[in-house]
Amino acid sequence: MKQLPWTLCAVALALVAWLALAVVSVENQRHALASKACAESDTQCLAAAQTRAHWWQHLAYAMTHVRP
Repeated sequence: MKQLPWTLCAVALALVAWLALAVVSVENQRHALASKACAESDTQCLAAAQTRAHWWQHLAYAMTHVRP
């Protein structure tokens, strides 16, 4: 019975990590479009663009700027 809370904790942490990666990806693409580094229809550019130096900068910006 002690294994259930640890399993749920591991699943919750994995979900949080997955959601954080998704937020970082979306914020990177949003910033690439906002800074006109990529065109809207250029999916290869959006997938490869690195608009900030580190992934945590994308995450920090997305978490602190909730409204556009």
